[in-house]
Amino acid sequence: MNRFCVLYAYPFVFLVQNLGNEPSCWMKWAAYCCNPTCEKRVTVKGGIFCANFSCKRGPYAPCHSAFCDECYVPRGDKPFVIRATLDDDGVPLPDKEDNRFVQARAGDMLMVPFQCDTCHFQNIQKRNPMEGDAKDDETLEYIRRANLDAFWARETSTVKKNLSVLLRAERCFERLDMTPVSPPLGPFPLEDSLGMKSAIAVLDKSLDKGLYEELVQWETFRKTRSAITNVHQASCQGLRDVVGAYERNRMWISTVPTHSFWYSRFMTGLHKRVGEVVKPDWPIPVEVVKHIDQTLNRLWKNETANEDKKRIAEMGAWFVGGFCVGLRGEEMLLIELKGTSDNLRFLSDTDNPHFVLRLKGRTKGCLIAGKGFELPCMAETGVTGLKPGRWIRRLVDMIHLEGRTNGKLFQRQLAVPRLLEFEEDWFDVLISVQNTSDLIDKSMDLRETAGIYRSLRRGLTSHAINMEVPRELIKAMNRWRSESKANGSKGTFEMIDHYAELGTLKPTFLRFSKAL
Repeated sequence: MNRFCVLYAYPFVFLVQNLGNEPSCWMKWAAYCCNPTCEKRVTVKGGIFCANFSCKRGPYAPCHSAFCDECYVPRGDKPFVIRATLDDDGVPLPDKEDNRFVQARAGDMLMVPFQCDTCHFQNIQKRNPMEGDAKDDETLEYIRRANLDAFWARETSTVKKNLSVLLRAERCFERLDMTPVSPPLGPFPLEDSLGMKSAIAVLDKSLDKGLYEELVQWETFRKTRSAITNVHQASCQGLRDVVGAYERNRMWISTVPTHSFWYSRFMTGLHKRVGEVVKPDWPIPVEVVKHIDQTLNRLWKNETANEDKKRIAEMGAWFVGGFCVGLRGEEMLLIELKGTSDNLRFLSDTDNPHFVLRLKGRTKGCLIAGKGFELPCMAETGVTGLKPGRWIRRLVDMIHLEGRTNGKLFQRQLAVPRLLEFEEDWFDVLISVQNTSDLIDKSMDLRETAGIYRSLRRGLTSHAINMEVPRELIKAMNRWRSESKANGSKGTFEMIDHYAELGTLKPTFLRFSKAL
């Protein structure tokens, strides 16, 4: 009897007002709590009501769902994450609200559309849930969690203030014998108009096994929303007429459930509840790169076997060259051998000895297939004395000794190079620095904290900021696109994706490596 809140089972049914299908003002609603262990009298000052309250929908009896705020709590035992705020020692900080994310608050129903668990179930399944059915119970558990997440998109102080202001306004109109200022909260149509099914899919994905923690992170499971949005937009019912269009800016009338107001609040509350565990790659300090430059140079001079010398040159070019131009790990594999080799002629430039890396392929900043760009770099940096030019020259020479003149600069056995071919050598170099110097903390697990994907790039950015390199120059070297300024024009620097521009912009980019 507790699940459906069927008030005819109680002797105090007279508290439920307006048993017809005409919605009444929420301020006058009153009923008894649907929690069978509570059964307290509920008003809007101390609880929540379903938007379909006292209204008949389809073949179902009028909904009379009402809950004390402390009684609308999670159902079931699914391990939904509630992220605690930790101090520097990993100890949870006390929260001013013990009920955060685990119960409703009076006034929640006035901040976001609220339909009770049973009404949502009817919208989706077109029937009432069956008592004791495991699948129905699980569905109701997801619905309850989604509703609570939508509630907690707004903080308690905001909810309380909103309720207080609305009550004051409604009392004013009641005194003046005027109709309520609030529109009817319901009834909602007997369909999933808010996007609850899509919310259930996201919540279910959030319980998948994680990599860094027991469960997957926000950045992983939120993509479920994107996938559902994409398939709805691709359908015949997804997007309607264009509202307006100017150049590339267009807006469509959307019927996609993930675009609803309720769903937006649900995702906001969900994000606040689970938080994010960001584990960026450890930024390799310039001192470590300089140590690697010097150590590999000694190894190079003492090595006689060409195969070993080539591997030394690869790591020298990867660490020193990659650091100075700010390439991501996957972008290192896009460097063209022939184009880079041809550009080594600039190493003999008497005024600014430099080299130019030529990349071709799709990168994060350039997604057009077949498009390329070039990155110039000084042969030797101006402040720290890193010598990326000699490593690029050495690697090109060793590859030419093998008889190869085309393909990628970093290429071993696979026709299409992959980072896993170089990752072991890359970590071996860092671990060697850790074991033979004090530059890297001995307690650091490099394989967990560093990464071939971003560690060098993040180290370069940190070093450039410390050297007071202009921020726009850092953005240019990192190929961060800044789309628009206040006047609507594009950013000053963008990726050099046309070789013809190199001659005029090269001095600007060489200033970067001079400043390192």
